[in-house]
Amino acid sequence: MKALVTGAGGGIGAAIARALDARGWRLVLVDREAGLLDAVAAGLKTPPEKLACDLSSREDVERLCTAIMRDHADLDVLINNAGIGIPGAVADLDQEVLDRHLEINLRAPVRLMRAVAPQMIARGKGAMVATVSLGGIISLKDSAIYSASKFGLRGFLAGFHQEMAAHGVKVSGVYPAAVDTPMLHHEALHGGSVLNFIDKVMTPEDVAAATLKAIDSGKLEIYVPWSASILARFFGAFPWMIRPLLPTMEKIGEKGRLKFIARKGFSVE
Repeated sequence: MKALVTGAGGGIGAAIARALDARGWRLVLVDREAGLLDAVAAGLKTPPEKLACDLSSREDVERLCTAIMRDHADLDVLINNAGIGIPGAVADLDQEVLDRHLEINLRAPVRLMRAVAPQMIARGKGAMVATVSLGGIISLKDSAIYSASKFGLRGFLAGFHQEMAAHGVKVSGVYPAAVDTPMLHHEALHGGSVLNFIDKVMTPEDVAAATLKAIDSGKLEIYVPWSASILARFFGAFPWMIRPLLPTMEKIGEKGRLKFIARKGFSVE
C-alpha cells in the first residue's frame, strides 16, 4: 500500500507518516522544506520518497501533480494535510497572506485530488483524506480568511465524496479542534483566537488516529474530538448567535490559553 502525505514535515503530518509507517505502508512525503522531511524520514522504519513542493506556488503544485501521475499511478491514499493559519483582521493582513491561505488550504488540495482521481477511478479503489479544521464549520473574527479556505474545502469534499463513491473511492475530511503544534503555539502567543482553548487541546497523534479511521471507513466527516464539534456545528447553523455570546466564550478561552501556556512553559512578553 502506498500513501502520499502533504505537510509531512509538520507535527500532524509527521504523526500521520509514523502511523502509516507502523502499518507497513510505502510513503511519499511532501513538504516545502526538505530538511523537515529528512528529520521525519529518519524516524521511520521504511525509507520514504521525499518531494519538496511549495503548495502556495501553482507551478510547484503542477510539477507535483505531474510527478504523481507519472510515477505513482499505484497510489492508494492521498492525504492533503498541509495548511496555513495566520491570525489577524482581514484589513491588517497583506494580500499575499490572504492569497497563500486560499492557495495552500483550498486550491492545492483540490488540484491534487483532481490529479489522482482518474487513476483511482480506473482501479476502482482508493482513499483521499483532507485535514480540515473546526474552522471549516465556524468562522470567528481574526480567522476569516482561514475559515473561508476551510469552508471551501469542506464544501468541495461534500460534493466530491458523492461523486467518487460511485467509483469505489473514499473521500473524507478530518476536523480537529485545537492541536498541539507550532501553529497553535504561535496563535497562543500572538493573538490567535482564545476559543481554541475552550476545549481540550489534542495531540498530533490524535489526528493521525482519526486519519487512519477515515482511510478505513471512508466516512465523510470525522471530528477530533467529537465533543468539540457540537458547539462548532451549533454556531455553524446559527452564526448570528456568535457575537452576543462571544465575550463569555472568550473569557473561558482565555483561562484555557493561560493554562496551556503555563503547561508548555512558554514565556509571555
